[in-house]
Amino acid sequence: MSSPIITYRSNMGVQTTPPFLNTYSIDFDGVDDYVSLGTISALNGGISAFSSSVWFNYNGTPSTSKYMLLSGGTGVTDRFYIQLIAADTIRYTMGGGFDDVNVGTLTSGTWYNLITVQNGADVNIYLNGVLKGSFTDQIPTSNFATNVKIANYISGSYWWNGLIDEVSLYDRVLTPTEITSIALAPTDLTDLSPLAWYRMGDNGSYKSPQWLLPNNENKDKVSNYSFEFDAVDDFVDVGSLSNLQNATEFSVSSWFKTPLAAVQGVWVWWDDADGWLELNCSADGSMIANVTRFNHTSATYGIAAAGTLTADTWYNATVVFDGSGATNADRLKLYVNGNLITLTFIGTIPTQTGTMLSSGLHIGERFNGQNYFNGNIDEVSIFDSAISIGDVWDGSGEPIDVSAVSGLANYYKMGEEATFSGGVWTVPDAVGSNDGTSNAMTIEDRVGDAPNSSNNALSYNMDLVDRVTDVP
Repeated sequence: MSSPIITYRSNMGVQTTPPFLNTYSIDFDGVDDYVSLGTISALNGGISAFSSSVWFNYNGTPSTSKYMLLSGGTGVTDRFYIQLIAADTIRYTMGGGFDDVNVGTLTSGTWYNLITVQNGADVNIYLNGVLKGSFTDQIPTSNFATNVKIANYISGSYWWNGLIDEVSLYDRVLTPTEITSIALAPTDLTDLSPLAWYRMGDNGSYKSPQWLLPNNENKDKVSNYSFEFDAVDDFVDVGSLSNLQNATEFSVSSWFKTPLAAVQGVWVWWDDADGWLELNCSADGSMIANVTRFNHTSATYGIAAAGTLTADTWYNATVVFDGSGATNADRLKLYVNGNLITLTFIGTIPTQTGTMLSSGLHIGERFNGQNYFNGNIDEVSIFDSAISIGDVWDGSGEPIDVSAVSGLANYYKMGEEATFSGGVWTVPDAVGSNDGTSNAMTIEDRVGDAPNSSNNALSYNMDLVDRVTDVP
């Protein structure tokens, strides 16, 4: 359903307000399809008010509970559910108890809007904008928005069978006017400032075997998905990169977030006989940027002071190497969030890299099966030139499109473009021919968390055809 284009005139000429378009919904099979929203951190922490809106259209006759929306929480008393338990009954759960509301007989194959509003312990349930029930429940707990899902129960049962569209969540009480507006027809919710708004098929993209369904406020960002590395054996191998062999110039930009639990590699290419390129960080927040022409025991690298990084915070780290520089500081530079970091140098930075015949560049590892990364890595771009920091950093705190930057040789968007098959992730090289492949990683390692972008959803067990044009 869409709104008409509104045309008006001013002394600046004719202007138009584009229509709100709702083109797609997601069709769940009732067997194993679901969408994960992850943890919506802004709803955790003991909030006193919570509202939700879901458009739904069920198939068949519900004979057991079918979950539209739920959160797993850390225990039974932390969980939140919305269920269709019969053709005329909605169940609402906040904490350990639940309340059933008779909403009148619903018809299979028909679209409905369901809005829940909780103010402290007081709950109201609305169907198509009409109040259907009021009751008292538990006040939302500090963990109720952990492991939030659409279309299944925490134990992997009671799957939703039918369509779901335009899901929105709020950390406040919706007003009667807002409820009426939302329930009338799918509409632009931007002015209502939802904490999370999932347009489902609209704004979605399919990267086999998952639908990437971003929180609507993030829809135009360069990156909304990253890879999460387990510090045990996860890494991505992008192979040998000719532009880094015998190179007199190169640059590598990467985004990462880590709890800083140990020494760990963001990226590395090692050849014990002929060279060593790496960026790693330590538990104290210090960093090492390394360009070694010969065996790494000759120790030529630059170290950033302890405390450069803060745990669980997204950073851009850009290493720039220019072998023609007169001093160590001219040859090897490290920028963190656009700021040039003072490095303490050990040895003399070489004028060029080595031949680097063995191994290849690994993302998420330090070297040779050691110091695996713990946390998230995103948007790794490699240049065959000494770039200016403004080419990769604009001060916004999130990745920018670097595809047109001169000298870009390899570009790994990580979670944004990757596909998963046979237990292996393929991470495309967006500008070159060196696609990456994962080691020991699972489908759950792509997550909806990226720099300045959170609460982005991912589908599981779903196919390209599960986005459909049946909408409210």
